Amino acid sequence: MPAIFACQLPATDAPAPPLPVAQPSSAACCPAQSSGSPLLQAPSPPPGLSCRHVPSSVDTLDCSKETTNSDVIPQDTDLVTLQIRKKVIEKKEERLMCDRICRQQIFEQEHEMQTVGRKPSNSENLVPAGEVILTINIYSPVIFTKHRENKPYHSMLVLGSQNLTELRDAISCVSDLQIGGEFSNTPDLAPEHISKDLYKSAFFFIEGTFYNDLRYPECGDLSRTIVDWVESHDRGYGKFHTAKMENYTFNDMCIKVGYPYLYCHQGDCEHIVIITDVRIVHRDDCLDKTLYPCVIKKPWLWTRKCSVCKLFIVRWVTNNDSLAPEDPCCFCDTCFRMLHYDADGNKLGEFLAYPYVDPGIFN
Repeated sequence: MPAIFACQLPATDAPAPPLPVAQPSSAACCPAQSSGSPLLQAPSPPPGLSCRHVPSSVDTLDCSKETTNSDVIPQDTDLVTLQIRKKVIEKKEERLMCDRICRQQIFEQEHEMQTVGRKPSNSENLVPAGEVILTINIYSPVIFTKHRENKPYHSMLVLGSQNLTELRDAISCVSDLQIGGEFSNTPDLAPEHISKDLYKSAFFFIEGTFYNDLRYPECGDLSRTIVDWVESHDRGYGKFHTAKMENYTFNDMCIKVGYPYLYCHQGDCEHIVIITDVRIVHRDDCLDKTLYPCVIKKPWLWTRKCSVCKLFIVRWVTNNDSLAPEDPCCFCDTCFRMLHYDADGNKLGEFLAYPYVDPGIFN
């Protein structure tokens, strides 16, 4: 095998002298064992050239089928790049993140496309020219690790001439669908009311004013406790005002785009409300007044699965359950009845059962 040289020409304009040509010989790779013949010796580099011997080896040409796993980082490595890659892999395994497109991303614009350009059958419901349209984001109070940075929210289009009560009725929250009571003895008993029917009080806090929902006799002023707390001492918040939600439209208020406001219902279920856009209606918008407020985006929330089958969505939560592996424990309807009741529907053991409404019901 001939000797291999990697040569670098000197920085000069003069042409380099021609290199001598050596005949192939097995002794050329080992000058110490070569004979005295100049043709069998490794050629010496010409004067003025810097040369570097690059040895070749059989190991560098190894093309065996057994390859090392690139995801396995050696423990005793000193390379900074491998140390950084090891931290990235550990961080991914800790968060269990999946880089796949979910159904919500594929059909993200589906809700908006359902109302684009729709016109009413009755001319009285036509949105007048010059009407103001507001884009409002209502954020969900979901306490999950994955929602600490990016909270899910609904996006709605609201007319400026609509009352605050119309926006309040259009907001969907799982807290309004909760069912109170314990049903271990009567699991087939249909509930008479949900939380929204029992607790109708709510308020918007916009620019220092509490707009309370007082349309029904059973509605209370949820903001009274906050106002009394502020007025009891000089806390530096200024003076708050109260008003009825049903008496005000968005055109009557002075609002800020991009500023966080508050919507509170069910006593302590709080939503951040942000107005992201204010514009005039155009011909490509939904021109049917009866369809406003219209939802143009809905969040996709994870659903909680049954602790037994891991397949179906949770319908029941039990406490003090001797048959359950943990307390509290979540069950779908099928697993709940098979484990806690016999063939005749009689209760087995002692436990407390509460209906559960999953946040993913709005997916």
